[in-house]
Amino acid sequence: MLPGIGYANLEKFFFQTRRYKTVTLTVLKPFGLVVHANKPLFELPIDNIRQWTAKHRVVVLRDVETPTDNQILEFCGRLGEVLEWEFGAFNELKVDTDAKNYLYTNRQVPMHWDGAFVGRVPQLIFFYCQEATGNLDAGGETTFCDSVDLVARLSEIERQHLGQLEVTYSTDKVVHYGGSFTSPLIIPHPRTGEPTLRYAEPVADLNPIHVHVVGLPASEQETLMAELKQKLYAPSRLYAHTWRTGDIVLADNHALLHGRNAFQSVTRRHLRRVNIL
Repeated sequence: MLPGIGYANLEKFFFQTRRYKTVTLTVLKPFGLVVHANKPLFELPIDNIRQWTAKHRVVVLRDVETPTDNQILEFCGRLGEVLEWEFGAFNELKVDTDAKNYLYTNRQVPMHWDGAFVGRVPQLIFFYCQEATGNLDAGGETTFCDSVDLVARLSEIERQHLGQLEVTYSTDKVVHYGGSFTSPLIIPHPRTGEPTLRYAEPVADLNPIHVHVVGLPASEQETLMAELKQKLYAPSRLYAHTWRTGDIVLADNHALLHGRNAFQSVTRRHLRRVNIL
C-alpha cells in the first residue's frame, strides 16, 4: 500500500515502491489531484486510484503512455463495470457542425451528472484527451462542482428546505439519452453516505432539458434556480480543468456535478468518455 495523501495543497512529494517507479503527486485547489506517471496505464495502482478519487473527487493522470482502446477498457474494467451505449463504450466528445445535441457543439454545457436519464448512474467518469490545441485561452474547460461541499455549507434552514424538494427533468431522446425522471434534490452518496446535490441545470440549446421543481410555486422556481447557480459556480468549490493532449481524468460522478465552459476560439479538441458503474 502506498503512503497516505495527508499533505498541504500544492505540495509535491515522491514515493518509491518495489514495483512502481517514482510518481509525483500535486494537490489542486479547491480540490483535485494530479498524478504525473511516465508509465503505461495498466501499471498504475488501481487501489490507490480508487483512494485518490474518493479523497480528491478528481484525479488527473498526466504523462501516461498513450493507451490503446483495449488498454483503456481494461483499465476501466478494473475499476468497475463499463457502461455500454448503443454506440459502444466510448462517447466521442468533439465539435460536430451537424450536432443535434449541445454536448457536441462549442457552447457551454450546464452542470449535470451522468447517467440520470438512463437510470444507471456511473460511479466514475473516465475522460481521455486524444487531442487538445494547447491554447490555454481556447476555453472549453471541463467544470466540476463539489456538491458534497455545497450541501455541507448550507444553513440548517436551507438544508431542510432543499432536502424536501424533488425535481423533474425531461428531454427528447435525440442522442443516447432522453425521457423524463424525478429525483430528490439532495441524496446520500452511495458509498460514503454524505449528502450530495443532485441537480442538473436547465438547457436552452439544441435538445433542451426542461427542469421543474415539484410542488414549488412558479414564482419561486426561477429564484431557486438562480440561487443554486450561484452556489454551483462558487470559486471555493469549482474546479475547471484545462485539457492537454494525453490527459486522463477520473471524476466521482456521485460527489460531483460537471459541465463545460464555452469555447472561445476554434478548436480541434477531442475527448473520449467512458462511464464506469
